[in-house]
Amino acid sequence: MAIAVRYLEDVAVGDDLPSLVKEIVMARMMAYGAATWDFIRIHYDADYVRERGFENPFVDGQMLGAFLTQQVQDWAGPDAFLRKLSFRNRVMVYPGDSLTCFGTVTAVALEEEGGMVDCDLWVENQRGEKVVGPASARVRLPVRP
Repeated sequence: MAIAVRYLEDVAVGDDLPSLVKEIVMARMMAYGAATWDFIRIHYDADYVRERGFENPFVDGQMLGAFLTQQVQDWAGPDAFLRKLSFRNRVMVYPGDSLTCFGTVTAVALEEEGGMVDCDLWVENQRGEKVVGPASARVRLPVRP
């Protein structure tokens, strides 16, 4: 299935990015640790984290950035380039949490490098708590030929 190219001319300030839902399970946390060569025990070893005063293993904060990257890149399309991503983790995320990534277009401009789009992003858990935010992205989109 071909993925549609999103052009700068098709984007307007105030547009919402499609939300992205991620269910947090230990298998996903362990797979992320393996993919990033990050085997810190606080992300998978329940006994180890309880000995240190935590209730459960918790998500590596960079995994949340990966979710935001996926959301923006899925929306922007295959010809886009994520130029910048910044985010702040606010609440711990544990196995069993359900996360939803949200985003809104805040600026659209034609610059020397091409079409630039800025987005405000955030992530909420199943309780409506903002677990990531503020967050932002700048993505380069192609200009319609």
